[in-house]
Amino acid sequence: MRQSFAAYFFFAALFLFCAGVTLLPGGAGAEPFKCSICHKDLIRGPVPHKPVAAGKCLDCHKQFNDNHPLGKDSMGFKVPKENLCATCHGYIVQKPFLHKPVGKGECTSCHMAHSADYKSLLKDPSPTLCFRCHPKDHFTGTFTHQPVAEGDCLACHDAHQSEGKSLLRKPGSELCFMCHDRSAFTGKSVHQPVRNGECVNCHIIHGGPYRKLLKEDYPTVLYKPFDNDAFPICFRCHDPQLASLDTTEVSTKFRNGSRNLHAVHVKKASKGRSCRMCHNPHAEVQDRLIYPKAVGFGNWDIPIRYEATPTGGGCSVGCHRTLRYDRVKAVEQ
Repeated sequence: MRQSFAAYFFFAALFLFCAGVTLLPGGAGAEPFKCSICHKDLIRGPVPHKPVAAGKCLDCHKQFNDNHPLGKDSMGFKVPKENLCATCHGYIVQKPFLHKPVGKGECTSCHMAHSADYKSLLKDPSPTLCFRCHPKDHFTGTFTHQPVAEGDCLACHDAHQSEGKSLLRKPGSELCFMCHDRSAFTGKSVHQPVRNGECVNCHIIHGGPYRKLLKEDYPTVLYKPFDNDAFPICFRCHDPQLASLDTTEVSTKFRNGSRNLHAVHVKKASKGRSCRMCHNPHAEVQDRLIYPKAVGFGNWDIPIRYEATPTGGGCSVGCHRTLRYDRVKAVEQ
């Protein structure tokens, strides 16, 4: 009888010891169970934070003290809250430009700390999450950039950090060439903004009222009566006098002597040529951004063969005989 009592006492003591390890503040061995008893609401989402899924609450939190759960800071963080995420995710704060919430250590502006309904513990999917801070009307228009229309902000932007402004994934036109075929923007002649990687000189990034996301209107018709407001996107940089003056010595290099040949082409009452009839706005295989073919004339693409010389050039097209010009000594023809 005495042996049975001793055995009973031993196992009872062992049980109480194990229970103490589990339930007392120092008993981290059963951490996931004791936390989830009260905090089930924090771990209901289908996407858990890895430490939460592993029951490692103390990866982020201090062990609770005697005031838990009612005492102030009774289960605080191991480090100040604004620095906490960087103890594991420090790789997202290494570049010079940081997303404002990241820079302030306000990760929970976008992320849930314990579990969420969306991947990466996001509070909402993109772009709904982005529109919490960024006004939605800044990203709408008659014409919308495809990634914006698809809600794929991360096609161009990094959510946390970047080497340049606006959290862009790559600088300048290198970003654009992630989607747009680089070969369409190379050639014998390249438009200066394209050559400089300044696509935003002509294009709006997210959305706007004009086709091709242009900042101003660019007529697509072949013929258009000329005036100084006829081609607003072009005249953002180019002086309208390159086409408006009948004679000039300085406003354009496309002249025969002082006769302005731009004016000859565009200043016609019924068939003033538009810029797009001859010029590619990005790059071309010929000098002066001249198309090798003028499209839009039914089934016939009119061939254009342009040759530049040091002081002029010559043009052979399907609509007229070869004509030449020289700025120094006018060509008689």
